[in-house]
Amino acid sequence: MLTVFKDNLVLAAIDIFVTQPDQQWSLIDSLVAHTKNILKQQSGYVASAIHRSFDGLRVVNYVQWQRQADYEAYINNCDIALAAKMTGFLTPDSHLYEIFISEPANSQMQIAVGAGLINFGIFKLKNPADQPRFLEATKEAVKLVTGQTGLLTTHFHRSLDGARAINYGLWSSQQEYAKMNEHPPFVEPLMQMRSLANNEFQMSLYEIVFTQTAEQT
Repeated sequence: MLTVFKDNLVLAAIDIFVTQPDQQWSLIDSLVAHTKNILKQQSGYVASAIHRSFDGLRVVNYVQWQRQADYEAYINNCDIALAAKMTGFLTPDSHLYEIFISEPANSQMQIAVGAGLINFGIFKLKNPADQPRFLEATKEAVKLVTGQTGLLTTHFHRSLDGARAINYGLWSSQQEYAKMNEHPPFVEPLMQMRSLANNEFQMSLYEIVFTQTAEQT
């Protein structure tokens, strides 16, 4: 099973695909085939999950790796890398991440098909050098979301190159998520976060459509 938590020693590669509703499932099928036939055989591969946004406009591939060197060996191999094999679709926004804060602090996120509703809060830093400042504001926002009804667990990721930060949250219902967004409890730190980064697709919700581990056939 793919499990997300702060003290897990793995790294996460997050691939964000922009697509159209009539192409979304074709993209998902291609990702599933790539995962089964190529990705899962790579040294250092741990597990992965494919998510589709309900609006049909995004597909997110979340892949856990044991080491940064494993991930780099994979993406630098033009014969097998995702960007080289996924022809016919827009090149994904791909970065390698680590989790820097979770809420609740010791919580774990069990990723499985049908596990619940996923939100990706995607922040693209205007200047990668500002990532430390962004993370300080993020810590304040996470404090304010503590105990939010409907939020089961959330894990903020920072890209190792400083260019991205992504919140990966699990919600119990769309109604609770919408209610939180009507009156967000973290307005002040969020304003600071948005001054440092472009916040894209904040309202999008996703479902998990496929998971794979290195041990699965």
